[in-house]
Amino acid sequence: MKILETASITLIVFVTALIAGSAYAGSCGGMGHTHSAQEMAEMYFSQMDANSDALVSEDEFKASTMTKFVKNFKALKPNAQGLVEKEAFLKLFKAAHSTNQPQV
Repeated sequence: MKILETASITLIVFVTALIAGSAYAGSCGGMGHTHSAQEMAEMYFSQMDANSDALVSEDEFKASTMTKFVKNFKALKPNAQGLVEKEAFLKLFKAAHSTNQPQV
């Protein structure tokens, strides 16, 4: 009986955390507004673009906090010179975060 109570409490805590976490996704801590994919992409790019030249080198990427989310620089589709261009990143990010994604 004690195991059942513990399992029930654990399940309740897990579901509550899951619901609370998803309520804040895409918002500023649930403060009544959200950000578009464009705004988020621009924010993330600016966090990587240390010298504000609209290009991100692999060194800039590695020095940024984006390495917590993107493990491989090549996933950002750098150009032939090995740089991620701002417009290409914005397009890639918006496509990946489109609300028209097929449901799996």
